[in-house]
Amino acid sequence: MNDIKELREKVAAKRAELKELFEAKEGGKYTSEQKGEIQTRNDELAGLVEEVNLLSAKSSNEKAMNEDSEPVSGGYDAPQEGVSTIGETFVKSDAYKNYIEKGVGGIDSTVAFNPMSYKTLLGAGTTNNYPPEVLRQPGVLETSLRDPNAVIGLFDQIETNQNAFQYLEESVFTNAAAEAAEEGAAAEAALDFTEQTAAIRKIAVFLPVTEELLADVSGIQGYVNSRLSTMMRLRLDGQLLSGDGTAPNLEGILDAGKTGVNAVDYSSYAGDLNRMGAIYEAITDIRTNAFVEPDAIVMHPNDWLQVVTSVTDITTSGSKNPLFVAAGGFNGAAQATLWGLKVVPTTAIAEGTVLVGRFGGGEAAHIVMKQGIDIAVSDSHSDFFSKGKVAIRATMRAGFPVYKQAAFTKITNF
Repeated sequence: MNDIKELREKVAAKRAELKELFEAKEGGKYTSEQKGEIQTRNDELAGLVEEVNLLSAKSSNEKAMNEDSEPVSGGYDAPQEGVSTIGETFVKSDAYKNYIEKGVGGIDSTVAFNPMSYKTLLGAGTTNNYPPEVLRQPGVLETSLRDPNAVIGLFDQIETNQNAFQYLEESVFTNAAAEAAEEGAAAEAALDFTEQTAAIRKIAVFLPVTEELLADVSGIQGYVNSRLSTMMRLRLDGQLLSGDGTAPNLEGILDAGKTGVNAVDYSSYAGDLNRMGAIYEAITDIRTNAFVEPDAIVMHPNDWLQVVTSVTDITTSGSKNPLFVAAGGFNGAAQATLWGLKVVPTTAIAEGTVLVGRFGGGEAAHIVMKQGIDIAVSDSHSDFFSKGKVAIRATMRAGFPVYKQAAFTKITNF
């Protein structure tokens, strides 16, 4: 028993030394020497705790053998296989990793030893009033959301290290090429350029999380980071279409300020192919004005339903013929296509509006990223430190230059 007592005193002393090291930070960060010392002291603490547990288990077993008694159900046993000691648990914690690897300060890194990791005596050898264990399915059933990359995935992305994205646009193209007589003078052509600037905007969101939740739920920080990333992409996905261009918003393709984006009003379309005819009109408009081939059509799922289920007025064998088959249909491919173009049904675009355009290749537009999605954790917000909460913040900076507005046509009142 004296050995156990001495070991426990050493454990207490090591914990006090470790606490002093944690508090001896300079400017909110730890030096490499401090990090190495913390690692060494923590390893020593883990070894001492393990020795205490082994001696305690040995002492309990010897006592049981001397008394020649049967083990009591629910009595004290040695640590269960797979149960971590306090040292092992602390080394695995996110807080400890932040201290050692990044020198992050201001977050409590204390890991309390969980007494429930060991069996305890329930009293009088009975299990009355002891509730049965309930096992919960792992993971979290996430809220159903639309695809956050439906529109983002159509555009090519490039990176910049500037706070704005500038590019030269050919604003004058005068072609004076003509036949000339022998020794005749060549006509003078003209080219002129205009510097254009696309603003880099910040998109940000933060989520308050208790330190208990981060400590108690396995993988919760990875889950929270993932959901914050999804929130950011959902916002950017919508801004590419509908951003109004007023700072700090991006200017989306459907914004009224983009005068170069042609608009076709379906209510005034008089063709026999109905909605599919209006879409082909938009395709033709892009070919004749931007001189590029469109590569995708973005529409609301309910509008796509109207296209797929459209029929002709001509009946065969008592039923009307489907129009959609003639416009591409699903023959040979499971992917939704119309007039040979990829169709992206998404609720990112309002019902009744369709966008046809040249999205990919960087020929008509780019997504410009100054940085990817950055995740930061802090307890310095408001009264979070005193209440044991942390703020997990996600930020990104992106721009959206549209080089050829004529490469996009929107259909309204669809």
